[in-house]
Amino acid sequence: MLFRVRMFCPTMNRLLLAVLTAFPVFAFAQTNAPAPSGDAPTIPVERHAAITGQGYFPVAIRLHDGRIAVVMRGGAGHLGLAGRLDMIFSSDEGKTWSKPVVVNDSPIDDRNPALGVAKDGTIVVGFWRTATYDDAGKYSPKLTDKERSTWVTRSKDGGQTWSEPARIDVSDIELGSPFGRMVTLPDGAMLMAIYGYQVRPAGEKLPGDRNHSYVYRSTDDGQTWKRLSEIGDGKQQLNETALERMPDGRIIAAMRSRAGEVWLSESADKGSTWSPTKQLTPVNVHPADLCVLPDGRVLMTVGNRVGPFGMLGIVSDSRGLFDWEKRFALVNDALGRDCGYPSRIALKDGRVLTLYYATRVKNEPAWKEHCGAVIFTPPAR
Repeated sequence: MLFRVRMFCPTMNRLLLAVLTAFPVFAFAQTNAPAPSGDAPTIPVERHAAITGQGYFPVAIRLHDGRIAVVMRGGAGHLGLAGRLDMIFSSDEGKTWSKPVVVNDSPIDDRNPALGVAKDGTIVVGFWRTATYDDAGKYSPKLTDKERSTWVTRSKDGGQTWSEPARIDVSDIELGSPFGRMVTLPDGAMLMAIYGYQVRPAGEKLPGDRNHSYVYRSTDDGQTWKRLSEIGDGKQQLNETALERMPDGRIIAAMRSRAGEVWLSESADKGSTWSPTKQLTPVNVHPADLCVLPDGRVLMTVGNRVGPFGMLGIVSDSRGLFDWEKRFALVNDALGRDCGYPSRIALKDGRVLTLYYATRVKNEPAWKEHCGAVIFTPPAR
């Protein structure tokens, strides 16, 4: 396919179609000035709370035994030294959920998980650990003399017990925060998105550090990781990146920019190099997750912090072209911008389960802070 970019030029008030022929890549729609999200139509959904009282930053994956696992934050709200990582499970396609199992709980803030399953079935969780809180317990990222470290822990018994965390060396990007669902390739290699600062000699400080989106690779079932590549040209500020492997082997990526947009890229060589990035969403619509549907189209779910707050979806056409005007609302009653972070699972009956978090929602006030589950059928072609 050609890299198709659908653009809106407000000064000319007409649609332009640019076709980039550098190499065959996935076709993405991009809008220079995407419309606000408040007018997105709703579609029918089944909705329930997977867990209440916690649930920030959920990441979902299908285990080899058929269960669905979701790692999430517990112990604290969006920020807090008491933050830990928990995991819940569903054996009935997301209808009911287990009580949480603790994945990791150190004396400082454990947060920002990534989740994967190795080729041998081992569950792998990457995460960030930070002590950058002042004496009053307030988060203060300028306290760079305090610990900021990146770790991985693994479970070989289906998530009931977890290994002692092993540190991932991110010293050449100063700090590294994992994100989203890992990709396991047919050869067993695993890819994990980690964002941090510009590459430099370990320990060196650079002025004006910016967010950069990297792909890290493991060839030993998630035990050790090394930086493989960077997505983007290094000039953009990109972070929270969703990865998805296409049936033909290409990997697509959806990155959050510092402005809060979602930008898209793809790799035709197992994550070693990446196409130029293209914008899809407006400001404050982020971050995204990706899902290849049985008919080959791609579903993107994305947090909506424009309003009404919640979660949006958009499905590509058969050519792989996203049209932002065809977005739809999955959740639109969150009572605040602290919401979203969707993570999806393709269900056995053809529907899609998407997890999200919110601090409060209008239609279910008793849920308060929760990780919600939405089950829906993506719109037809």
